[in-house]
Order: sequence, then C-alpha cells, then structure tokens
Amino acid sequence: MFRSQLPRIYELRDLLPTPLPARAYFQDLDNTLTEWPQKLKQFRDIEADLQSLDDVAWSYLKGELAPLPITKHETRGWQQLFDKLNQAKAYRYLARIGCTDIRFIPESRNERERTPDLQAFTQGQNVLCEVKTINVSDDEANRFHNQSVGDSSDRLPEGFFRKLDAVLMEAIAQMQTYCSESDVRQIAYIITNFDDRLHEYADQYLVQINQFLQCNQATDLEVVLDMKPAFYVAQC
Repeated sequence: MFRSQLPRIYELRDLLPTPLPARAYFQDLDNTLTEWPQKLKQFRDIEADLQSLDDVAWSYLKGELAPLPITKHETRGWQQLFDKLNQAKAYRYLARIGCTDIRFIPESRNERERTPDLQAFTQGQNVLCEVKTINVSDDEANRFHNQSVGDSSDRLPEGFFRKLDAVLMEAIAQMQTYCSESDVRQIAYIITNFDDRLHEYADQYLVQINQFLQCNQATDLEVVLDMKPAFYVAQC
C-alpha cells in the first residue's frame, strides 16, 4: 500500500525471509503504517534521508542494514537498525552543505584502525564525517521496556555529557587515524535520543550542550547536533 511512497524502506523489508522471523522488524508493515500516522511520518522522514543517497551509497548502506532488522535487543529493541539508518542523515547533511563525491568508507577489518563513516569533498577540501548516536540511558530503556512510569528533567544528567565527550573523542580519533593531514575538515554528526522522549526540554538541553562544547572541545572539530526535532550546528 505504501511501497510507492517508501520504496527504499520496502527494499529493506524485501531483504527479509518470508515468513518474517518472530523477532524481526517490519512486522505487518502496511497495517501499522495505516493505523499509526506518527509511524508513517517517521518513515517518510527516513525515506527522504535514504532517497538522498546515490545508487552506490544506497547499495552499500543497504548491505550494512540487511542483517539488522532481525537483530533485536531485549530492552532496546532494534536500536542497531536505527543507529545505522542515521548514517543516511549525515550523508544528506553533507549534500545539503554543498559536498560532492560523498561516499561511505568501508569499516576497517583491523580493530586498531577504526574508520570514519563518510568522506566527501567541498571546494577541493577533503571532508571526513563520523556519525554517532547517543541513545537513552539504561534506566530509561528498562523503564520503557517494562512500561513503568517515569519523569523528565530540564537538566541533562552528567552521564549524558560523559557519553557526549566519549563519542566526540572517539570520532576525532577515527578521523585522525584515517587521515592525519592538517587541512581535512572534520565533522561529527551527533544524533541525540534523550530520556525525555517527547523532547519537551530540547531548547534547554541545547543551551547546556552548547555550553559543554564551548568549555570542553579545543579542536577544529565541527559538531552537528540532530536533536529530533531541533537541528543545530556548533563550531568548537
């Protein structure tokens, strides 16, 4: 029913065996998209990201995504699937800021030589981009899994900033290991899934994150924050 609207989503669905394994994603896809307007909206957003990929990039990412719809975590569900889909957001962002020759970098088989996710060029300058997703805390994942009642705060916990610092340091290391030339433009594309699932406090969180970046990052790294729904770019 929605195949014409979501062709690449359905390409992923078609990679799965029939009948679908019990723990696989995309169960009863047509009906759930009909019954849940918010899910249809989210899938249209994902499809728009996927449509920004050229054929080579889509073929690569689809291969990376193929095993993930049947990889379900006990409390975090199909988080790995959506973390990988987030790479298309960064690809689309690079295209939007005028980058060309955008490509995914295959992951190194050498664990000591971890690679960034994307490479591109803008006005002759080499651009590297690492995509990181900061997901909800273990407490929130367990609460949601158990359908327990919780509350949100307008202050981000210290644990969030420890995660943010760790992923930024890892992104820098991956990009510098891959290419140590001084004139490389380095971008960390950070998707944040807060414990505040409705993002009621997104504006307050943005101020706190920007203050943290200004105080703690002393490099030329560009940090792009994709905060669902807020979108913000920080230079630090």
